[in-house]
Amino acid sequence: MDKTYNIIKTFYQSFNTGNTDKLHLILSNDWVNHPNDPGQSANIDGFKAGINEFRDAFDSFELKIIKVIVDNNDVAVHIQMSGIQVKEFAGISPKNEFVIFYGFDRHLLNDSHMKILKTWHFEDFSNLL
Repeated sequence: MDKTYNIIKTFYQSFNTGNTDKLHLILSNDWVNHPNDPGQSANIDGFKAGINEFRDAFDSFELKIIKVIVDNNDVAVHIQMSGIQVKEFAGISPKNEFVIFYGFDRHLLNDSHMKILKTWHFEDFSNLL
């Protein structure tokens, strides 16, 4: 569990720091992001660009892991995100107000639990409206 949790923690750390250098250590070379971030490819490069767009749209952005559930190679993660939206994001105009919104991700890890093979994600942006 500790090894898996560290992989998950590294995945989300990049949202808080903007440093995506460690993603190649935890994502397989053929990792796929479902769905891909708007305007980005579904691979690691597209994901990195999506993180930068996220951080650019929100001042004081913070992502917190609420819950991690591990079932063999399947990992479910409930996350909370917050910040002040200062730029358009996901087609939503900024209100320059502090917002909190939530997401749920599912990661499929390889058998050794050292790399993430695929990620499925859902974010509830209704609090941005």
